[in-house]
Amino acid sequence: MQLPSSQDSLILTTVQIVELSVPSVHDIGALVAFGSGVVYITLQSIISYKSCPQWNTYFVCHIRMAISVISCIAFIPSILYAVLSENSFYVSFHQDYTYHVLSAICEWTVAFGFIFFFLTFIRDFQVGIYIF
Repeated sequence: MQLPSSQDSLILTTVQIVELSVPSVHDIGALVAFGSGVVYITLQSIISYKSCPQWNTYFVCHIRMAISVISCIAFIPSILYAVLSENSFYVSFHQDYTYHVLSAICEWTVAFGFIFFFLTFIRDFQVGIYIF
């Protein structure tokens, strides 16, 4: 088991200080990033259905739309729980901490939704290797 280096600890500490010292910047950034991402993957799912017979199978379109719906559903409670958790300093036994954890779970669900959504494009971007 390798211990984290001092540089890793410094980066982690810096991120925590920025998040805790200016929470409005963090919240606005998360809202813009996750909100625009959810809109993007929803529109991209609709475009996938429009180009279905030529470029995609219906199975891939259904997978993309399912990921899009899950991300949309998880995005709404992440905003709600973020608003309910008003403290910038969290203590594990405080009620706001529960809201903070629920908001983080929803945010991570959306983030992994983005990753899995983009993984569905692997077949679309595969290029054959040609030797001339």
